[in-house]
Amino acid sequence: MAKKLKIGDVIRGYRITKVFGPGMMAISYAAQAPTGRKVFFKQYKSPAPTVVWYRDFVAYQKELSARVVRGKADNFAVAQVDAFEEIWGGPCYFQAYTFVENGADLQQVLDKEREQHRLTGRTPTSDPAVWGRHATWAKVLVAAIGALHDVKVVHADLKPANAYLIEDPTIAAEYQLKLIDMDFSVLADRRPPWHGHQGYVGTDNFRSPEHLVKGAVPGLASDVFTCGLMLYELLAGRHPYWSEDQADYARLVQGYKAEPPALLGEMPWPASNADVSAALHRCLSPDPAARPTAAQLRATLSGRDRKPPVAIVPPKPTVAVPPRTTEPTPSKVPAKPATARPAPPVARTPLASNAIELVAPTGKSLRLAVRTELGKMLMRQFGADAEFWDERQCVIERNASGQWIAVPVATALNQTLVNGRALTVSRSLSQGDLIAVGNEAKGVAKLPLAVRAA
Repeated sequence: MAKKLKIGDVIRGYRITKVFGPGMMAISYAAQAPTGRKVFFKQYKSPAPTVVWYRDFVAYQKELSARVVRGKADNFAVAQVDAFEEIWGGPCYFQAYTFVENGADLQQVLDKEREQHRLTGRTPTSDPAVWGRHATWAKVLVAAIGALHDVKVVHADLKPANAYLIEDPTIAAEYQLKLIDMDFSVLADRRPPWHGHQGYVGTDNFRSPEHLVKGAVPGLASDVFTCGLMLYELLAGRHPYWSEDQADYARLVQGYKAEPPALLGEMPWPASNADVSAALHRCLSPDPAARPTAAQLRATLSGRDRKPPVAIVPPKPTVAVPPRTTEPTPSKVPAKPATARPAPPVARTPLASNAIELVAPTGKSLRLAVRTELGKMLMRQFGADAEFWDERQCVIERNASGQWIAVPVATALNQTLVNGRALTVSRSLSQGDLIAVGNEAKGVAKLPLAVRAA
């Protein structure tokens, strides 16, 4: 029978420096590799070499590790640096992984934030910096799961404690994300060797419907379900099914009792809160086929799957031409006094430049080179009057002729104004046009922005 390692023990050149303690399947250690590198070291208790599926498990682990290093999955999973079998009081299986530090797992980070919020009264709703981090972490988490799914790997035990955030000030997200605890992950196209011998690894309050059904195998959609629970926590501030009673948890999960969440902040443009909320709710469907894929969920969080609004241009009214009548003789038509003709309207030349700028009265400007949805979040850089703009006010884009146009969003509370007139259908933009929000009938215009070629 294998025995537990102690600090100072050396096996295959790995010197144990710290004992973390036994888990359900393995005992975890910190160790120094023969190269001097610090590693996370695991000694397996289960499967023992005597069980019938032990040899298949070792081969399965080898394939799992090989898949993770393919493509982008390697960026989001802790790398396995070694795996071997050795005698330590008895035959045993060992693995060594890159040691992750200079950070904390997502559960620890969220717990710390909640304590700070309790002490300060600030929440992600009132703290834009916290909300910004949560929105970024949500997108990175889904990208990580998508990278695993691309190589047909199911994590199968997703939870905040298995998402490790490593501080990295050199990148915009400020943290790298690594998924950990994948030794009992599942290959989506190969049945695990322990199937029928023992259950699938999972954690209370983070099991998918497939984890809860005897004989079912967690698949790619199972990760999407548990990811959805994590996204509820990140973006809505709550776990929709948390219960101390796991029978109650199972009842809530299988009854699809969750509601579409109200997000704690505004998703960065071009993502839509309504779209994200609906997608998170679909993640929790008891039917795996009804859940979005990780790729679809990522597209929704980033706004890449949004279709531009289609402006409906009403047909031009038909002008009735009166029937011709016989011209009266000149003697019967009194002469009309000469009147001044009205000045012709100023010609408007639609802008067809590669980019345009919207210039605020303060002189601050916003350069647009691609289709852009204007709304409150984007306008806040220009001042307090941005609060009069809706979350989705209007769209600035180029039409098929390359001309810049403004397209209204029908759901906006206040009118979009162009040169003081309500924008009801799409229209071309010209140099010097003023875009604002307000009310045409009352003559109210807030935060006017001048259009100019960039």
